[in-house]
Amino acid sequence: AVVSTQSTGAKNRLVDPTKILHFFALPLEVDEDFVLKLLEDKGCPTPTSISMHKSEVCSAGLLEFDSTEEAIDTAAIANHMQGSHKGVRYLLKIAFTGKKSMPVENYEEAKPAAAAGGKDKKDVNEEQSGGRNFND
Repeated sequence: AVVSTQSTGAKNRLVDPTKILHFFALPLEVDEDFVLKLLEDKGCPTPTSISMHKSEVCSAGLLEFDSTEEAIDTAAIANHMQGSHKGVRYLLKIAFTGKKSMPVENYEEAKPAAAAGGKDKKDVNEEQSGGRNFND
């Protein structure tokens, strides 16, 4: 059983829903395509951009949607989704950030979605930037 104490409860903060979601607790080996496929397989709205980073223990990142409603739908559908990747079990956790736009101070700049086909100079630059923007 999970026990909440005053000190752990004090760390919780209420934030209003926005179109930006924070996801975390995924295995270190996953990438943006893995996250997007997870959401697609569950019937979630498609994010307009994604930005990921890796901590010492897990992969995490931000998802941006066209609207707050799409972010709410995604959180309702995908929060606490369980699975396994390369033998590592995970419990996907999703939370609202309270931010109204994609922050870049702690995440690498969001990058445009790669065009279909081979990689060109733009694709290489996108891979190096660490995020994807699906509107470009």
